[in-house]
Order: sequence, then structure tokens, then C-alpha cells
Amino acid sequence: MEPMFRLLNADEIEVRVKQISQRGAVALIYKTARTDMDILDEKCGASGWSCEYSEIHGNLFCGITIDGVTKWDCGIESREDDDGNEKKGEASDAFKRAGFRWGIGRELYTSPFIFLSVKTEKNEKSGRYQLVGYPDFVVSKIGYDDKRRINALDISDEKSGEIVYSFRTGQKRIEERNEEQPDSEFAKAEADKMRGIIINLAKAAGRDEPKARMFAEELVEKATGVFVKFDDMDIGTLTKVKVELAKKIAGK
Repeated sequence: MEPMFRLLNADEIEVRVKQISQRGAVALIYKTARTDMDILDEKCGASGWSCEYSEIHGNLFCGITIDGVTKWDCGIESREDDDGNEKKGEASDAFKRAGFRWGIGRELYTSPFIFLSVKTEKNEKSGRYQLVGYPDFVVSKIGYDDKRRINALDISDEKSGEIVYSFRTGQKRIEERNEEQPDSEFAKAEADKMRGIIINLAKAAGRDEPKARMFAEELVEKATGVFVKFDDMDIGTLTKVKVELAKKIAGK
């Protein structure tokens, strides 16, 4: 029986500002690889799990093994500083995504759109807006329903203690970003990344983008009996497509 990992605590979730405008800032919540390691140690014991990495057609995959079962996922390069951290970021991302496969932090995919009510100012040199006072944002409260979905979320400025974002189930979500904003910016961004990974994985194996899209659509239709366009697939579906594509390429 597969282990059921607990939900993330507020202090295990990080906040990253993604976009700053005149009215405030858009933010995402995420987990770190260190959090995955701590939860794996807590649930399985330090010697009860292991991980390994494998490169398939230029994509770095990480597999986390528990009780002889390994679940794989691949990452993307997250840094571009020419100091070798590109691959380090890719390895960390692959590890975190493999953790998602085991269910660690998967509840983050249910995050609402987060718009922080904070002060911003325009940088005279760059013309871009920036945060005032170098705030440090933290998740001060988080709650979940019986389906492990986020139903309460507070984000605060750690320096001042001021709550800059608050969400409860049933509360209307603020949606603004260049006149249009999806319900979950985090989920949309992750889905877009996954589509890119699938296309690049297929190209590296000599398959063009149309064939990759067709493979995904046929796979989902066969599994569910419903046709879903590649561009409309959610992150969970795309993750399954990527794993099946990698297996097919590897001849498994």
C-alpha cells in the first residue's frame, strides 16, 4: 500500500512574487526540495526512501523510490547565471516534481489566484514597478477541505505582520492581470511548462510537435473516452502524458 503523505504546513510553503503592477503584485506558492526530503524522512525514515537521476534525450528525470516502487518526473532549468546552476535547478525541479507524483505538496495545484495588496513604485531607470520596502512574504495560515484542496490561505508581510492576501472557500477571487487572469496562475504556469517539456521530449526523440500533440490527445481519449485538446489539458493529465511518452521513447 502506497504511503499517504500529510498536507503541507504553512511554514513549509514559500511565496514568490511573479509580477508587479501599479496596484500590487501577483504571487505563487511553492514547495522546496528540502521540504520534500523532510517529509520523506518523517514518513518513511531516512533509510526508507531513495532517489536517482537519469537523462533521457536531454531531459533530466528524477525517480523517488519507496518500498521498491519508483515514480519518475523530469524538471526544467530554472536558472541562467552561467555558473553551473542551470542543471542544479533542473535537478531540484525534477526531484520536487517526482515528489508531486507521490502526492507530496500536490495540494498546491489547488491554489487560488494570489494578488497581494501591497505598495509598489515605479523605477525611474527601468520604467518597471517594484515593491516598496523590500517586504518578505510568508504563508501565515493555510487550510484544506476533506478532498485535500486549499480552502483557506493567508499571506503576510513577515516584517510588518500585515496580512496582504486572504482567501476562504466561497470568497470571490480577485482576477486581474492585463485585463485577464485565470483562476489559478500557478496551475496554468505549470501546465504551460509541462506542454513545453512534452514537445521538447518528443522533438529530442525525432518526433515533431504535431505528432506529440496527437499522441497526447489519443492517449487521453483512449484512457477516458473523451477527446481533450492538448492545449486544454490540465497539469495532472499532462504529467501522465509525459510519463507515458517517456516510457514509449525508452521502449518500455
